Amino acid sequence: MKPERYRILEKQARAFFEGIVEKINDDWIIIDNETEEAFPLEDFLYKEIRMKHLNHWYSGILTDDFIVQYENKQYELQDQTYVKIRKSLSISYQAWLEELADDAFFQFIRKLNELNFSIYDIIFCHNHQSFLVTKEKEGTNFFVFDNTVEVCSVHHHFHYRQGQKSDRFEYTLNTGNRIVLQALQRPSRS
Repeated sequence: MKPERYRILEKQARAFFEGIVEKINDDWIIIDNETEEAFPLEDFLYKEIRMKHLNHWYSGILTDDFIVQYENKQYELQDQTYVKIRKSLSISYQAWLEELADDAFFQFIRKLNELNFSIYDIIFCHNHQSFLVTKEKEGTNFFVFDNTVEVCSVHHHFHYRQGQKSDRFEYTLNTGNRIVLQALQRPSRS
């Protein structure tokens, strides 16, 4: 992924589960600060985790036995430790983001963010484009985002043929508001 795209993804709202780790009997859970939902900590094994210990943040990988491995050191999680765990995106969604031309990528995310949604708010992705094997591609991808206040459905209509790319994004919110964006790239003339 290009560095400028990576920086945008890094700055997205709700890119992390943030919460308190609790040990209940022999089970470890994380209680999400935003939703107050509890998730089994084992769902996050071998993922990046940031933990706060003695007013310092440490990043590492959560391993078996709930040990955080960082800088050739190990830290055993304690009950009531404050943590942040990066959310992951589905392979299909990541592939779609990477296939978008720069202009379409930046327009898509900018408008999504203006509507108070993050790319990490996605709850459904159908990447029809990934099923097409020809160079000329045409169709619609479907995405649904939920920021816990509103829901947004995005239809991505794409037409890729003979050096031309056309991307149209239709954002529809549960409030009835609708926005259409068009990104068109034409072949350069020599």
